[in-house]
Amino acid sequence: MKPRQVVGGVLGIVAAAVAWAADPAPGVPRIGFLSTYEVGLQQSVQRRLQELGWVEGKSAAFEFRFAQGRTERLPELAAELVRAKVDVIVAMTNVPAFAARNATQTIPIVVYAAHDAVGTGLARTLARPGGNITGTESLAPELDAKRIELIKQIVPSLRDLAVLYNPNDQGSPIHLKWAQTAGQALGFAISRLEVRGGADYEPTLAGAAARRPDALLTLTDNITYVNWPRVADFALKQRVPTVCEFSGLVEAGCLVSYGPALDEFTERVAHQVDRILKGAKPADLPFEQPTRFELVVNLRTARAIGVAIPQAILVRADRVLE
Repeated sequence: MKPRQVVGGVLGIVAAAVAWAADPAPGVPRIGFLSTYEVGLQQSVQRRLQELGWVEGKSAAFEFRFAQGRTERLPELAAELVRAKVDVIVAMTNVPAFAARNATQTIPIVVYAAHDAVGTGLARTLARPGGNITGTESLAPELDAKRIELIKQIVPSLRDLAVLYNPNDQGSPIHLKWAQTAGQALGFAISRLEVRGGADYEPTLAGAAARRPDALLTLTDNITYVNWPRVADFALKQRVPTVCEFSGLVEAGCLVSYGPALDEFTERVAHQVDRILKGAKPADLPFEQPTRFELVVNLRTARAIGVAIPQAILVRADRVLE
């Protein structure tokens, strides 16, 4: 799934997001989705749910709420889902998950790719999350160290690694701690690039261009995923090597990624929703961790910025984009 820039600002567009849906049969379960942006992953979960028997207009109804990049609207949209009396809410990553949790302590919530569910307080433990929340754990902070090791192999002279992230994501402080520890161990500094929304990119990247870091790591949430093309343009113009979490960003120009396969999150989240609709309690369903990881390299980007990818990385790569 490639990120894309979402254009829009009319608040009413969120309420219209479900206008296409067929009228459901009376009494069927209602499945809500809450996300900062519409990035297509929600529809992937919906398709898998339909394969499991939860068909729109027949055996289920789907309610979508997208904040169109305005994270401050997430609490309001979560409250809308509660008023719509959905039977379960699928929250796309941390920020929507916290908005959903603050809106209800009774409706089950399934989180798509939480960033350190235990460290941020979404779950008591991964095995027994407690409360009304379960989901999938991305292992994102722990894997930052591996991503940083990769970019160090590609840029042996690395002295300044810029980390671009959304500080409103509750997992960001944990990410940064792992990144700083890895940087110290490998002998280079970590600089921070904060982006809370689309409007922050121009000034933030302009400041980074003036300094030109040796490499850039993107921490992924809805904001940074959807706005990735801006970072790709910056990195190409400034010839800055980039390292990302997910393969979709490499397909959109990132130099190298290492992280879980998104289709595994889709599969696991859909099965958790299925179990909840059949009577399981979220407190009894563990946060599931990914088991499949991808190392993807973009040789087109490497050539464009004049970077040589070590053979040791190419041999290990699951995919190499020529």
